Amino acid sequence: MPRSARYNFANTTYHVISRFVDRDWFFSANEERQTYLRMLGCALAQTDWRCLAYALMSNHIHLAMVAGEAPMSSWTKAVNSPFASYMNKRHDRLGPLFAGRGKDYGAVPHKEGQLIAYIHNNPVRAGLVRRAAQSDWSSHRAYSGLATAPVWLHVEEGLRRAGFTDRQAFDTWVDITPGESHDIELEKQRRAVRARGAIVLGTPTIDGDETAIPLLARPFAHIRPDPRLVVEIVEEVTQVPRAVLGSRRRNPTLLEARRIAAHAGNALGLTPSEIADALGISASAVSKHGRAQLSGRSSSVLDEVLVRCRLKLRRQVA
Repeated sequence: MPRSARYNFANTTYHVISRFVDRDWFFSANEERQTYLRMLGCALAQTDWRCLAYALMSNHIHLAMVAGEAPMSSWTKAVNSPFASYMNKRHDRLGPLFAGRGKDYGAVPHKEGQLIAYIHNNPVRAGLVRRAAQSDWSSHRAYSGLATAPVWLHVEEGLRRAGFTDRQAFDTWVDITPGESHDIELEKQRRAVRARGAIVLGTPTIDGDETAIPLLARPFAHIRPDPRLVVEIVEEVTQVPRAVLGSRRRNPTLLEARRIAAHAGNALGLTPSEIADALGISASAVSKHGRAQLSGRSSSVLDEVLVRCRLKLRRQVA
């Protein structure tokens, strides 16, 4: 089965984590880390994504990236593929180096500083150093003014997003701030909305302790509603309780309500199985109801159900 496309949103900061296969410790020499950073810089020169921070651990890589208009693959493939070839040749091995395509998590707005501190303190948490500034393989020394930042590392932007102008103050703050990733795990939400058709997740927003992720419709999208919503509206319009809709009863009013639900699901792009699950009856029964002709009155009821479904969808999707 082909993988689903990623959808990232411009100017959103993402925590990107790439792990080596089997969590093996592939980084074993400074030259290998230097080569990865050089290849990362070459890849970023070909995209509009920006790197705010990094930490190269022995078996995985952390990056804080600000998304551009280009897809994430515009730079991930350009660094991961050549680096895998380099490492395979260097270690006389075959096969993939990275475990899948990695994870990307949208960082909560206004908390990018916590994410950068979290990334910079990875070597501290691993027990490799006592302070973030003692590690050569995170971007913290560049932030602290102890090392020259590569041209592709956007230190000034990272400091600004973290709320700092003074590098020494930032260094001191990171020492006492383990940091939190403040990640919103988007993959579960992506899977949940994928079945709804051409909907993507919007840029996460935060208000106090509440985080919201809006739904966005792609242009000319056909949005598939949640089948439970369709059944709920059929119940409202027909006045046939949901429990009765899924019962074994076969009176004319009930059968007509089931037919309306089946026709509504079909009109809205849902499968018989989806409507069947929501009703609590078999998919074959829904297919049969969907083929049955509706009376004039039932056709009017169906129109009302479809209007209400589409209105609710418009309210749900920005």
